[in-house]
Amino acid sequence: MLDKVRAVLRGGKRKGTGLELSRWTSAPPRREVPALLASYAEMPWLGAIVDTVGDAFADVTWRAFQRRDPVTQKSLVDISLRRAGGDVRRERLKALVNVAGAVELIDHPLLRLLADPNDYMTGRDFAKLFCTHYDLTGEFFAVVEEVAGVPVGLWPVPPDCVLALPDLSKPKPERTFTITAGGRLFTLPAPSVLYVKRLNPADPLGRGIGIAYALGDEVDTDEHAARYTKNAFYNNMLPGAVISIEGFSESQAGPAKAFKESLAREYGGPANAGRVMITSGRTTFARLDTPFKDMQLIDLRRFLMDFVRMVYRVPPEIVGDVTNSNKATSYAAREHLAEQATKPRAEVFLAAMQKHLAPRFQDDVILSYDSPVPADREHRLRVMGTLPSAFTFDEWRTEAGFKPHPERQGFAELLPGQKPSKPQETPTPAAGSSAEANTEAAKND
Repeated sequence: MLDKVRAVLRGGKRKGTGLELSRWTSAPPRREVPALLASYAEMPWLGAIVDTVGDAFADVTWRAFQRRDPVTQKSLVDISLRRAGGDVRRERLKALVNVAGAVELIDHPLLRLLADPNDYMTGRDFAKLFCTHYDLTGEFFAVVEEVAGVPVGLWPVPPDCVLALPDLSKPKPERTFTITAGGRLFTLPAPSVLYVKRLNPADPLGRGIGIAYALGDEVDTDEHAARYTKNAFYNNMLPGAVISIEGFSESQAGPAKAFKESLAREYGGPANAGRVMITSGRTTFARLDTPFKDMQLIDLRRFLMDFVRMVYRVPPEIVGDVTNSNKATSYAAREHLAEQATKPRAEVFLAAMQKHLAPRFQDDVILSYDSPVPADREHRLRVMGTLPSAFTFDEWRTEAGFKPHPERQGFAELLPGQKPSKPQETPTPAAGSSAEANTEAAKND
């Protein structure tokens, strides 16, 4: 085993490890994938939740940095910085920029690629589509368009159009993706396809698995409840009641047909639902349906909607449910969405871009993003109010949403124990004043 590792490190051809399974040579999409993609358009509550998370992710601002030697300004490879996550990476980059240990690349080609991935969609559309595919199916595919080995375009591919993943038992140069598009079959080299997936613990090297897959029964139940309610207004196959008329036999086809037609005409459709029929003769009545009140469909649908929302970690205030909300919980809801939904997806996206795209630019670029967590203004105001003299006029005006005032600069007053930078000069007494007379008397004494 050690010899194999040494051979790989020396640049030898990598052979199969023996762990690859034959099914990984094809790894077709699960049969549920087309249904999961269709559920985004057919199931409004699932689509609304996925939209909410996707819109929040699309608002993330991306930045590019390069690690440099503070003295020579030569680029450095900092593996620990690349592996750092979230707040740790941002704080380290900020500290390095302050000491010239890193520089921000405001116009890096990778940022331009993320902002303008192709001719038919914006960077926001691309980011939201990534989040939508990732949440529904657990997979995201994009074909990388290159010019002279440098990525210049990203073309997303629906997960159900990827028919086969690369065969892991083959050497890297021979691994390919099989993709269908426009009725044609394409075989693309593995480096030409960006693949991001949510790992399936039961098959970590196979296809990904999305959150919506686990919610299949819940979203189906909610959809069926909605359709049942709709069909009830159209008087579907199951009649609301059975009417038996004494002396009415099956041999009387004509009257029976006329009676059915009159029922369809007088009592069919939403406008006639619940109408009462009055007839002559002796009749027998039997109710077959269950009233909506007894079925508790409203409570059932509310429970399912809350369950789907909680699985996606979306607070109720974000989707407009303010039943038990106030101003404090509304502000906290934005923080919760950013911490529990936006940041994890941003880290997944960043890790994929850093591993598969950043090395192709050959300038040791380090990708990062601004924290999506909103600032806690209440906490900041409490701190500023505790010791107002520690803040300048401009800081107070900025916090209030105003521009700096040219006549209001610096600190309002000295901090406790702080001495003025210049000694205060004693004012000269005005001529003829009592202060001047006292000064002259003091000199004569």
